[in-house]
Formats: sequence, C-alpha cells, structure tokens
Amino acid sequence: MNKSAAIIGLGVLGSAITEYLLKHDFEIYGFDILPEALAKFDSFENFHPCSSVADLFSKQKNILLCLPAPANLDSVMRAMPSQKDLNKTADSPLVIELSTLPVDAKQEALLLARDKHIRMVDSPVSGNRIVALQGKLSAYLSGDEEDVLAAKPLLESFCQKVTQVGTFGNGSKMKLIGNILNLVHNSVTAEVMVLGMKVGLEPELIHKAISGTFSSSAVFEGRGKLMVENDYAVEGMNFSTPIKDSDFITKLAKDNYVPLPIYQVALQYYLAAMAQGYQDMDAAAVCAVIEKNTNLNRE
Repeated sequence: MNKSAAIIGLGVLGSAITEYLLKHDFEIYGFDILPEALAKFDSFENFHPCSSVADLFSKQKNILLCLPAPANLDSVMRAMPSQKDLNKTADSPLVIELSTLPVDAKQEALLLARDKHIRMVDSPVSGNRIVALQGKLSAYLSGDEEDVLAAKPLLESFCQKVTQVGTFGNGSKMKLIGNILNLVHNSVTAEVMVLGMKVGLEPELIHKAISGTFSSSAVFEGRGKLMVENDYAVEGMNFSTPIKDSDFITKLAKDNYVPLPIYQVALQYYLAAMAQGYQDMDAAAVCAVIEKNTNLNRE
C-alpha cells in the first residue's frame, strides 16, 4: 500500500490518528481551519500542511475526514473541487468519513460527493484518543463495495478492527448504537465502584476481581482503571463528545419509535458531570459524580 494519505480535521481524534500515521512512516497532508492545529505537527518532516480543502485535494487522493459536527462536514464537502473532468471513476479521490454524525448528514454529504464525481465511504471509528495513539481504533466501514475495498487498507493501517457493515450509512447506524453500550457500561461501572467502596471494598480489589469475568466489559477494565486511580485528567474522551452524540442517538431512536430508558438514565450522570465542572475530564469522572451524590470521601 502507498503510505501516503490526507486528513481534514485535526481535533482530539484526528490529531491522534495523524500522529500515529506519521510515526509509522506515512506522508500526511493535513488541513484544519485552526492554524494552531496544523502547527502541532511542525516537528514532523513527513507532515505537509495545506492551505485549503482544494489545496489538499490537489496533492492527495485518499482523504480522511474527522469532523466535529454536521455543519463542518457540509462546509468541507462544498469546498471540495469537482472531479468531473476525470476520465475514470477509479481515478477520482476517495473520501473516508470517520466522524460520528447523524445518518442524514452523511447521506447529504454523499449526494454532494457524487455530484462532484468523488467517491465516499461512511466509516466512523470507535475509540478514544488513547487507543488512537496506539493504532487500536475500530471502524464500521460502509458504502459501495468497490469503494469499501479501496478504503479498507488505509483504515487497517491505524485501526485494529475494520468491519464491513453494508451499504453507505450503516457505519453511522452501527456506531451510534454501539455508543449506547459505551455510555451505559461507563455509568454502570461507576455505580459498581462506588457501591463497592461504600461497603468497604478497596477500588483496586474491585477492579482486579471483576476484570476478565463474565460480568466485566472493556469499559469496566479500561475506564474502571481510571476510577481506581481517581485521576481523570487524561487524554481519553471528555464529556463533550458523548453529550454531542446523545442528540444523534436520541433522534435515531425517536425517529424509529424505540424507547431507550436505560440509556437515558445513564446519560444523567454525564449531564451532572458537566454541571459539576468535569467537562474537560475523561468520561470516567462519572464515578466522582456518584461519589459526591453518595457522600463518599476517599481517604
């Protein structure tokens, strides 16, 4: 595989993906609307900052998008130069959309891409900044079969698992329902840790005893460790992302008449965490919220 790619969007996750690829000898062309986001990679000789979306498209045909909101995706898609003058579809750029956004936003982006003769797949990634820096993200890859096959090698270069999930848009559907489990498991893990501590169990022992059992989960083992350490100032995933995603999940469920009472209850801890000033901490800080609610003071 040609070890060269481009990325638009160098935020929390996009910058981590970029750093991982740069450290694994990729030539990366990058663009972000914030100059300081580009400046973070000044020390990498294999990073090439671009002045605009059009400038980036002139230099690379495999383009990753990692964007925070539907409006950003729409803006980027409209800024992409038309490729209608190309003779072959196979020669047109391939856009790999990694963001967690509503399905309808992805579908609208696909229409804009097709109008400009640009290939596009919907492949949101699962995982936080910590695992992105380790090349251990997971991707839900969806789209036309030829485009999916073309996108897969690049995704596999920074994801430990790439699952093909069908037609365009299925990737976003899969990511949103998966995020329900992520949030619920995190809140339940915090409840377990706090109840255990309240009845006299050491947090280290709780984590050690349950990890690896049928009752455990990847969230319990990962975020539970942060709860044990009582240290949430890490480069993981802060509360802004799951709060943002909750709007997309709630709308998806409402549009399809599916009640999500367990998810909605678990979400309340996240809102409380925001109210208590934990917005920039890792989402494992829901444990601190429940500790406060139950008057638990660690010595």
